[in-house]
Amino acid sequence: MLTDDELVLGFEAATLPAFPHADHVRLTIVYLTRHGREETQRKLFEGLRRFATAKGAPEKFHVTMTIAWLDLVEDAMRRHPEARDSSSLVMACPELLDRDALLRFYTSERLSSDEARQRWLAPDRAVSIQATQESNRSAAGLPETERI
Repeated sequence: MLTDDELVLGFEAATLPAFPHADHVRLTIVYLTRHGREETQRKLFEGLRRFATAKGAPEKFHVTMTIAWLDLVEDAMRRHPEARDSSSLVMACPELLDRDALLRFYTSERLSSDEARQRWLAPDRAVSIQATQESNRSAAGLPETERI
């Protein structure tokens, strides 16, 4: 397993062979811890565009999903201040490893729309994006995302 620094460097240089969902979540936690919300969003936007383009799939960058996942991870960090690193946070909030977690807040039609890909769209199933206080899903049993 890569260290946090190796993950950041590989992501920013777009040299990782793949970037599965669990790594997206881990990187977001690392960035939020090191840089705060505004800089994390900037780094994610730039880095995800660069990474997707380097892997020949620039169309994979998705504004709404990026911001919504950032919101969900940030809320999980607020709800679980005792979780001092990404592993601890995922153990406290295993829904973060469920790549379909945003469907609690969005219909699939809205989330998969071209408009959502290009600009921020607010959730249409919930007032805001929030992590659950407790999850009955095991982190070990959640699906891994498709690889870029």
